[in-house]
Amino acid sequence: MDAAADRRPLIEVACGVVLNRGGEVLMAQRPSGKIAAGYWEFPGGKIEAGESAATALARELDEELGIQLGSSVPLIDFVQPYTDRRVRLATAWVHDYLGTPAGREGQALAWARPDRLLHLSPQLPSVAPILAALRWPRCYAITPAVPWGAAVPRPLNLPLGSLIRLRQPQWPDAAYEQAADAWVATQRAAGYQPVLDRDPQHAAALETVFHAPEAFWRARPLGTAAPRRCIASVHDAEGGRAARAWGAQALLLGQVEATPSHAGGAAPLGWPAWSSIARAAGMRVYAIGGLAPDRLATALAHGAHGIAAIRGWGWV
Repeated sequence: MDAAADRRPLIEVACGVVLNRGGEVLMAQRPSGKIAAGYWEFPGGKIEAGESAATALARELDEELGIQLGSSVPLIDFVQPYTDRRVRLATAWVHDYLGTPAGREGQALAWARPDRLLHLSPQLPSVAPILAALRWPRCYAITPAVPWGAAVPRPLNLPLGSLIRLRQPQWPDAAYEQAADAWVATQRAAGYQPVLDRDPQHAAALETVFHAPEAFWRARPLGTAAPRRCIASVHDAEGGRAARAWGAQALLLGQVEATPSHAGGAAPLGWPAWSSIARAAGMRVYAIGGLAPDRLATALAHGAHGIAAIRGWGWV
């Protein structure tokens, strides 16, 4: 149905994805006496006349959870249709707040990492688009290489909830694993989703996403399943098909354009070829190669799920 012709009332709602310093997200279970009692949702509520989404969210978080919003960052804005109404949810990350969330309206609360929120059941229909945005965000940062023992830089321009990969190809495996534990905790505290790329069992133990370089996943014995949350590097259409058959949940495809980090390698794909490969893959594909945040819209227009970059995030 055309949105302009849809006569169902449109209700504007502000919704918050509250994040703690352990990288966990808060969900609330609707209490008895309310419509859809027992269903899990993200905290928030109706935007009243004259309120902005940010003002409404601050009010709702105080009323429902007893926390005071410092600032929020937009995450996803979408319309959820129901039989008798439509609900537009202006959803934002909430990382800056004062107080400890408590169920002030009798609702149960639960903290979980984004990949574990599916275990909370049943959920309102509006939860699914938000979970998808949380589990597979649009932005994927890859750390610049530094000597072993040097501090790993932190990104300046990376949106909250983004993926961030500890890529240090010159570090020995033992040194990488030694540093990974503390690095993972630091990224979660900053509001990011850490990604490791050496040992899938170590990544599983730390409950991170695993990034499989192409040489890694192609060397797996026949029948070896991909890790539960895995991004696989690919460089052509055949690689995309093979990585999908292996069980990867997302692909990193490049290079779109030439970059200093891959000077002298294969010729860049360019957007037409990249788009053809990505659309044929039939799954989430991140674009990499000469990209920065201001190229996200271009990538999405060519069929990308998001962008990945090393230099594009402004490291310090």
